[in-house]
Amino acid sequence: MKEFTYTALGLDGAVVTGSRFAAGRAELARELEGQKLVLLKSRPVLGLRNLAPSLAGRVGPRELIELTQHLATSLGAGILLITALEDFESQSKGLLHDVVADVRSNVAGGTAFDEALGRHPDIFDPVYLALTEVGRRAGDMDAVFKDLVAYLEWREELQGQMKQAMVYPSLLFTAIVGLFLLMMFFVVPRFSDTFAGAGFELPALTRGMMSLGAFMIRWWWLVFGGIAAVVIGARAVVRTESGRRRRDALMLKLPVVGTFVRKVALARFARTFSLIFASGLDLIQLLKLVEGVVDNAVLAAELRMVRMRVITGESLRAAFADTKEFPPLVQRLVAVGEATGSLDQSLLHAAQTYDKEIPRDLKKALAVFDALIIAVLGLLVCVAALSLLMPIMQVGGNIR
Repeated sequence: MKEFTYTALGLDGAVVTGSRFAAGRAELARELEGQKLVLLKSRPVLGLRNLAPSLAGRVGPRELIELTQHLATSLGAGILLITALEDFESQSKGLLHDVVADVRSNVAGGTAFDEALGRHPDIFDPVYLALTEVGRRAGDMDAVFKDLVAYLEWREELQGQMKQAMVYPSLLFTAIVGLFLLMMFFVVPRFSDTFAGAGFELPALTRGMMSLGAFMIRWWWLVFGGIAAVVIGARAVVRTESGRRRRDALMLKLPVVGTFVRKVALARFARTFSLIFASGLDLIQLLKLVEGVVDNAVLAAELRMVRMRVITGESLRAAFADTKEFPPLVQRLVAVGEATGSLDQSLLHAAQTYDKEIPRDLKKALAVFDALIIAVLGLLVCVAALSLLMPIMQVGGNIR
């Protein structure tokens, strides 16, 4: 979406100016036509959002929660949607201000609220849009937004736990890389000069370290270029469906870490399923939405299979019973929920169970990761120490 400023002519002959987001001039003209306006001229706004979207900033989780909370409170108090949007627009800044202004403009022009939000898919995800549509059709948008606030806060807390937990391992990994580069580019070359005229054959380990250091100093551009190529290539592979599925399958099979990854995906599935099912959305649409929420290609593929079987007339219980990646707990709760007509409550219990287990599993996974990093760091230090001490010990032996 790009932002355009425009000049249009109304049916009464009045000239109207304004700004609006649209995919292009043709779409802008169609939208203005729907408001009984004829587009005279337009031009894209020369801003970061149009020229370099990645540099224009983004709407953070907390900002989205604040907007949703504002709408829930305002609509619950009987304030009109347009007024609620105007109020938030007046107190917001940056990208979110522009987005809310565009949404308000579209709603004022007769566009459905969920459709206006859908023009900004980088901010409002499919779950948000689906629930907004359900709330609009049911005339119960304030309740939907209250549920969305709780959901968004849960999601933010989960992401925050994961980010916070990764700080220490990231620092350790950075320390290892920094130590290795320090050794190769500064320490090893000095010892190489010292041992160059030693007059005896150096140990194999020392020769290997010296050769590696010399290679990295001479061909540093090739080394770093190769690393960059591997990283870029790996990201390109992961962006493909087959590459993403292989990566996610590998993550699920890893000891300890796989358990944590699976429970995070299952918590997302159960929490989102419960929220959407309670809103009254069609089951087929619901299953399609949760495919994109689990953030794991293997589990998403199984959910796709479940959806296809439900479409053919099978029960949800039977479809989930044949899945390999969803544990017995989820299968039993789905069966009980379907039998009693309380799928939302059953899966909410599952989500709450996983919410309690995830922090413990995260600590276990990080303990394994920390131990692995420390082991690598220790091995690196030992190899470096031996490669440098062995020639010194050999010289001492020759003197005696």
